[in-house]
Amino acid sequence: MSENTNKEALLAAKDEQKRSDFIAKYEQAILRTASSSSHKYVTKEEDEWSIALVAFSKAIDSYSEDKGDFLPFAMMLVKRALIDYYRQNKKHENELSISPNIMNGGQQSEEDLSLHKEISKASLEKESNLSKELLLKDEIEGANEMLKEYGFSFYDLTKASPKQDKTKEICAEAIRCILNNKAYLEELEAKKKLPIKALSKEHDLSKKILDRYRKYIIMAVLILSKDYPLLAAYLKFVRKEE
Repeated sequence: MSENTNKEALLAAKDEQKRSDFIAKYEQAILRTASSSSHKYVTKEEDEWSIALVAFSKAIDSYSEDKGDFLPFAMMLVKRALIDYYRQNKKHENELSISPNIMNGGQQSEEDLSLHKEISKASLEKESNLSKELLLKDEIEGANEMLKEYGFSFYDLTKASPKQDKTKEICAEAIRCILNNKAYLEELEAKKKLPIKALSKEHDLSKKILDRYRKYIIMAVLILSKDYPLLAAYLKFVRKEE
């Protein structure tokens, strides 16, 4: 099912009629995502529908198979577009939030201006944090759906993550090996299994550790090789950025 959708998306990017048919096929899915992201029932007469539609169309243009299945990728872009839309609207609300005194021909006092700036700053920071939380939630949900194909969920990782520095470094080395080797990455995605034998034999990595922490390694490889920027930030040590 997902493979057919992925192929349809690639064809839709090259043909306008196929694009229209493809979008029409997934109208209800787009509306559901727009409604859940907006926390209200969205119809085609509302701005949210237009924004979601544009985001879905952009997803078609930017999609490639290395981004995983098309629908989770597209719906993530739809959610992000709507979050940006609400954030921009909130920003303009803050910009227009002036003292009522100005409406009567009076001037804002320095105290009013200072207070307004503090309120606006706090409101924007709160909105920014909320947007990040929502985006992170979306990424976790997307990653969870992707990991189900590998036989486990994102939430299994609370018990499957390495704790000791030495173990973490071995796992990080395995992750780097896969990310830097196209054959390893293709084997992982095709067979849904970690190439433990090759990693152990060719890179002298502990087979026992690779097997024990295979879920963690698979998760990290997929997040770092696909479109999960917020989750990827938690894996900076793998790329030796810290």
